[in-house]
Amino acid sequence: MTQTRQPQRIQNPERIDAGAIRAAIAGGQEVLVQFNTLAEPAPLLADLDALAATCGTALTIRIYGYDPRVFDARILRALPHVASLSIDCHRQAIHLEALGELRHLKRLSLGVYELAQGDILQLENLRALEYLNLGESARNNIDLAPLRQYAHLASLVIEGHSQHIETLASLPALHELSLYRIKNKVALDFISEMNRLDRLLLQLGGRESIADIEAPLLRKLEVIRVRGLETLGDIGRFPLLQALWVEDQIKLRQIALGPNSVLERLNLHTCKTLDSLPGLATLPALRQLSASETLLDVDALLQDLPASLTHVRLRTGKKTRDDAIAAQLAERGYATPRQ
Repeated sequence: MTQTRQPQRIQNPERIDAGAIRAAIAGGQEVLVQFNTLAEPAPLLADLDALAATCGTALTIRIYGYDPRVFDARILRALPHVASLSIDCHRQAIHLEALGELRHLKRLSLGVYELAQGDILQLENLRALEYLNLGESARNNIDLAPLRQYAHLASLVIEGHSQHIETLASLPALHELSLYRIKNKVALDFISEMNRLDRLLLQLGGRESIADIEAPLLRKLEVIRVRGLETLGDIGRFPLLQALWVEDQIKLRQIALGPNSVLERLNLHTCKTLDSLPGLATLPALRQLSASETLLDVDALLQDLPASLTHVRLRTGKKTRDDAIAAQLAERGYATPRQ
């Protein structure tokens, strides 16, 4: 799976070093200050709020892991200037309406397993969000219909929730979508109506095919451990695709690569029945190829690689064979791909 730059994490601090945090942010680093049951954040929230007033979304405040305690969201009233907030890994929470008092909020991650407030997205101030992560709950009962009012939402992560999921097609700024644990019975045809979508992640859940998904502006596609998936359809229907990552798809036998003239990175891992990559040799821009634990014929593959390739990793899961392949690739001048 593709890696993103991780923020600097400060765990259960006894004091807030405002100077060090500001220096890290000034140097281009995002900072995450987080608390769990081992430390009470309340005495430090005034200092954190003062920082939040000047650091914006570069500073994330996270309060997590209160299980078996019930998280009382009224503590958030001490953070009126917070722009990036994560309230996750809680079993229960009360007074979540306090989120509605945070007028500067731009980024929110919310994960409460026994969530009672299925209408939480109706809070008016949340309409200003640019990023939203909705964690899985026992009933996956969050109503997504209010999202139609979220005109600035650019990136959305949903785990399990699907009530009125078709609403996402109407979001004018949404270009990154990550869907986890979406059940097979939930249609994903709304994705084809998302005019600005350039990144899509599908992980867990289940369905037999995603061949009906059209996304002409898509640049990155990740499909990971989707149960029962047998076909991706012709990848050529994504003409702007730059990166494709497919992992843990045990029923996927073929990936058909079409006129993907800008595809640069191809990662295929633990697809144990995958034996065919039609169109691979004609990809003009492919620079990185990584394939492990598939049924691809490595010897045949090595005879038909695109001339544009500079980084290649091919693994079978058998050490002796993999060492020999690695030596052969090195002899041909290929470098090892970065993950």
